Amino acid sequence: MTLTKAILFDLDGTLVDSARGIHAALDEVLTTLTGNGCSIDDVRRWVGNGPEKLVERGLYSHGFEDDASEAHVLFREAYQRSLLQADIYPGVIEGLRTLQEAGLRLACITNKSSHFTGTFLAELGLASFFDRVLCGDEVERPKPDPQSLVQVCSDFDIQPAQAIMVGDSANDLEPAYLIGMPGIAVGYGYHGNVPLEPFKPLAIVDRFEAVVELCLAAAISPR
Repeated sequence: MTLTKAILFDLDGTLVDSARGIHAALDEVLTTLTGNGCSIDDVRRWVGNGPEKLVERGLYSHGFEDDASEAHVLFREAYQRSLLQADIYPGVIEGLRTLQEAGLRLACITNKSSHFTGTFLAELGLASFFDRVLCGDEVERPKPDPQSLVQVCSDFDIQPAQAIMVGDSANDLEPAYLIGMPGIAVGYGYHGNVPLEPFKPLAIVDRFEAVVELCLAAAISPR
């Protein structure tokens, strides 16, 4: 019999729709280096494994095969300017507050670079909700490897079964599934049309309010 003590959240595509800012930066980089930009729908397909993979996917789609190091530098500079072109999903602020007030420990596990994440969370008013923030460049093996989830559980002194991972993609649900952590999938976000059912989430929901309801239920009723 296990009670939930902590909720682990993905960031981009789960709590915040950050596609506008990412698109502005990547479009600028691709236009500079290849003469052709990208669409925001392209960005929604390519995000999920950190900024370097994002940039490389964009370059590859344009047949760019040179060293990508310049592109990474250009993207970092461009995204610094467009970082806050983002929209918090409906219900997130109220939902995080409700979970925090219920005594649950909250963590943000993201593949976003730590260079951007602190400012991003602070400026959007989300930073104060999290007991722990762990970025992709702060672990040896970021999501979809379970290392970051295991690290947060260790920091909270809990077992994986005592936490719930909330995310929008296989990158979030697969590592939870591998370590026996329940997951909740949000149907919006950037899942790249990869089915999430194989990772056996507790539910796939379309509203953040439903995430909150499921988490609160798991915190008061043993699974």
